Amino acid sequence: METIIIEDDPIFRDMLLDMLPKCGISVQLKAVCASIREAREAILTHQPQLLLLDVELPDGKSVDFLNELDDTVHFETIFITSHDKYAIDAIKKNAADYILKPVQQKELESALQKVRSRLDVYEKLLVADELKSNINRIKNQATDNKIMIATSEGATFVQLNDILKLESESNYTILYLENNKRIIASKTLSVFEEKLQDANFIRIHR
Repeated sequence: METIIIEDDPIFRDMLLDMLPKCGISVQLKAVCASIREAREAILTHQPQLLLLDVELPDGKSVDFLNELDDTVHFETIFITSHDKYAIDAIKKNAADYILKPVQQKELESALQKVRSRLDVYEKLLVADELKSNINRIKNQATDNKIMIATSEGATFVQLNDILKLESESNYTILYLENNKRIIASKTLSVFEEKLQDANFIRIHR
């Protein structure tokens, strides 16, 4: 997990730096920040998956800072603070966890595991969305290779590759298909000419 620590107290910063490698969950530390100003720059630069952040920082509160960020950045948050009064704000920000100082090793490891589980779910959802998008694309391609024909008996779909030629017959059109089949459509040839202009059909006569 690509992670940024936002903590102004050097003692707690060093404590987190010591505890993270012992959690048994892969964490790639991208930056360590002591203020909101530093955090803003680091988040935009590294696009982290996780923030370990104190609530009260020298230049403001991190809960307010998170409200300022736009929708282009997405990450999980674990609040680490000496104050329990911000817990409701953390819940509203959908924080993965809210840890009170002093941090215990098991608490930190449990919080990281929650984040890992969330990220795994997000990755599966992305894969599912991509699969759904591909299926829709294939369906659209299949639809694009067909044309709907209105006949006196109703509507039917015909594969473009099955059409050999189209012939005008008064206000109707006769479609000659593979296997000596034909369909009489209740549309004029000019209607089909417009529909099939991008499908390698050329009008040579009626």
